[in-house]
Amino acid sequence: MRFTLPLLLFISPLAFGQKQYTEGACLLLQHQMAQFAHQPNSHNYQSAKREFDNHCQNPIPAPVKDLVLTNIPAKPITVGGVKNTVTIKPVNNTAAAKAATPPPVKPAPAAAPKPADVLTALFAPVLVFFGSILALLLMLAMVIVLLAFVAARYGARIKGALAERQLHRILLRELPTSYQHYRNLVIPTAKGDLTEVDHLVVSAYGIFVIEVKNYRGWIFGGEKQPQWTVQRFRSKNQFMNPLRQNYKHTEAVKHLLGLNGKDTEAVHSVVAFSQRAEFKSQIPKNVMYIDLVGDYLQQFYLPCFGDEQIRQFSARLNMALSSRKVLTKMHLAQVKAEVKG
Repeated sequence: MRFTLPLLLFISPLAFGQKQYTEGACLLLQHQMAQFAHQPNSHNYQSAKREFDNHCQNPIPAPVKDLVLTNIPAKPITVGGVKNTVTIKPVNNTAAAKAATPPPVKPAPAAAPKPADVLTALFAPVLVFFGSILALLLMLAMVIVLLAFVAARYGARIKGALAERQLHRILLRELPTSYQHYRNLVIPTAKGDLTEVDHLVVSAYGIFVIEVKNYRGWIFGGEKQPQWTVQRFRSKNQFMNPLRQNYKHTEAVKHLLGLNGKDTEAVHSVVAFSQRAEFKSQIPKNVMYIDLVGDYLQQFYLPCFGDEQIRQFSARLNMALSSRKVLTKMHLAQVKAEVKG
């Protein structure tokens, strides 16, 4: 046994260059270990155990070969008193396995599509198209509702801002560079509260306080009437006489610039309406359309203020302009308090 095992390992095709022995070699190693188990310190036991631990953790299975029986002798069989010889032919396992394998099953023909499935396949693109159109319409409706909400809540403010911007572009384009122009200026009044001036133009020929209105429809009003009327179709609404409204602004400008006496006569009130309005009554000469403001301001050509006075005016207005954020916040709080009161 001690010579058979090394010889078997030597002739094994996996003995060299392989990390694992075959199943047969591993069985022999186990047998040797069991034979010398009573002598665990012997060389035979230690060698067999070492080889088994190193090379039999994942033994290589023996190759499968067809069983061919060629050494079985003929067996005589007696039939009706006559002895016959029956020869057992070799059995080819591969052929037997092929014979035992069932023939391939022919796949059943595909079932004919149902009419409902055909209709679904035909109309699926149409349904997807109409679904996309419906989703688009829903989104459009949501946008329209949102715009209507914004227009209802902030429409007047937005329209007023658009008219003020239009006047700003006209003044920049038509007035000389020596004219100083201020927009949305929040300044204190003599009473201590705040007021907002839409446009203020300072020049040597006068100071012009401009109130902008963006009403749409027919305008009815006079210089001394406390309320004016705007009519669009059958809808009529009244609003404060813009000349009276702008009077507060002109007085605040006089207070801020420290004007008194004859200098106060050089402060002019101007009211500018957009082209959306149509005057239906006799209006004062200082009420006009936005695109006529530049021409109106340049009708004043007699000097009223010197260069030093203009520099002082600019310094005070620039100081108010630098504090516009704080003053605007205070003015909004004041307006909210007046509305609640």
